[in-house]
Amino acid sequence: MDVIDKKILCELDLNCRTPYSLMAKRLRVSRNVVAYRIKNLEQQGVITNYICSLNLGLLGYKTFKINLKTVSHAELEKKCVQYLLEQNKIIHALKTEGAYDYTLAVAVHNVQELDSFLMQLKQQFKDFIKDYSVSIVVYTKVFKLHKLLLGEKKELPKIEKYSGEEKEISLGEKDRKILVALSQEANLSLLTLVKKTGLSLDIVKYRLKQLSKSIITSFRITFDLNKINYYFYRISLKIRQATKAEEEKLIAWCSWKQQVLYCTKRIGQFDFELNLAIKDINEFNLVLAELKQEFGAIIESYETVMISQLIKLNYVPF
Repeated sequence: MDVIDKKILCELDLNCRTPYSLMAKRLRVSRNVVAYRIKNLEQQGVITNYICSLNLGLLGYKTFKINLKTVSHAELEKKCVQYLLEQNKIIHALKTEGAYDYTLAVAVHNVQELDSFLMQLKQQFKDFIKDYSVSIVVYTKVFKLHKLLLGEKKELPKIEKYSGEEKEISLGEKDRKILVALSQEANLSLLTLVKKTGLSLDIVKYRLKQLSKSIITSFRITFDLNKINYYFYRISLKIRQATKAEEEKLIAWCSWKQQVLYCTKRIGQFDFELNLAIKDINEFNLVLAELKQEFGAIIESYETVMISQLIKLNYVPF
């Protein structure tokens, strides 16, 4: 990729609904160049999807991370992956290489709903799932692509998704239709959105504006890191009696560190997850060494895994 491709990816990551004409003006190229480059990035598999992310806490959801250890069985694995894709409650699913084989993020309203989901999953795939662990997601901070692809060190917008909020928003049927339509096609034009939802143009424009002010946190892309010569790693940290200031220092380090794509605070076996885009093992070792140097006083232990595949990312759990 050249610098124009990188800047286009960054613009789409900021808001994939940005009109090509406005993007072209910002990048000082023609609209046709923007359209051509985006089409190429899609055909090459760099851009894999256009998603609408939500603050699920405002909808009364709590998010849990589930790590699965499985046995080697190709047929059962294929069935399990298909099951994960079909379950609305599963908003994020990753194939990993390391202590666990899959990581899931599940959005539910309460612990009873989580228990019911786990019982069904374990029963249906009792011959495939060997072990599992569960943790509660407190929040996730997603950092924009500018710092990774362009090396920009300035403070950039972050997306924050919380498990549970004091205020809860109730969605009507029209809002649900719009969110479902945008969940995996966030770049749909208003006219196409009208056709998909069966709502009038005025209603779509008004409801979308209101949703963007409340629960929609971003319209962005998903992308294949391997296609742009990066590997995806996760570092899970167990923290030793950290103060609020020390946690804030860790988050600040993540926000400025070029390789960190997002970080998650959890309640469970580990306290923080850092997800990184890494060019090679040497770079990974350097980042890990810096992390231990900066925060060795509060890191009790850590675990690393490589993320080999994004199976699913859909923030609309209904």
